[in-house]
Amino acid sequence: MKPDTQRKKYIKAKIHKKKKDIHIHLSKELRTKTKQKRRALGPRKGDKVKIMRGQHAGKEAKIAAVSVVDRRIFLEGFTRKTARGKEVPIPFHPSNLMLISLVESKERAKIFGAEAFAPKKVEKTKKETEKPKRETEKKPKEEKEVDVEEKSER
Repeated sequence: MKPDTQRKKYIKAKIHKKKKDIHIHLSKELRTKTKQKRRALGPRKGDKVKIMRGQHAGKEAKIAAVSVVDRRIFLEGFTRKTARGKEVPIPFHPSNLMLISLVESKERAKIFGAEAFAPKKVEKTKKETEKPKRETEKKPKEEKEVDVEEKSER
C-alpha cells in the first residue's frame, strides 16, 4: 500500500478504530498480575503513568484526559503557556508512556482479577493504637514552671 493511502486511512479512521491505537504498554509489575497475556491496555482517566521519552522523561503523573479523536493523552500538572499567556495542557503520544497503576473497572477486573486493585492492608502497631498518656502532656507545663522559678532566683 502506498504511504499516502496509509496516511489517509490513519487520519480518516472511524473513532472505534482510533480507540485501538491509543493502547499504552504495561509495566513489568502489571504484566505479572494479568490473567490473560497482555502487553498493552487502553488508558483511563485516573491511571498513573510514567513518561518514557521526551523532555519530561522519568516523571510520573495521573491521566487527566484522553482524546480518542487526536490519539493524545493529557496528564495532570503538565502544561505550557501559549503566546497569549494562557496555560494549555501538553498532549502526549501513548507510545511515549507506560502504565504503572490502574483505576478499577469491570473490564479490567476480568483481565487482572480483584487482587490487583485491592488496597494494601496496613497493620497498626500497638503504639499507634494506644492513646497518649496524660503524663506526656503535663511535662511541658512543668518545664515552664521551672523556668519561672529560675528567673525569680536571679
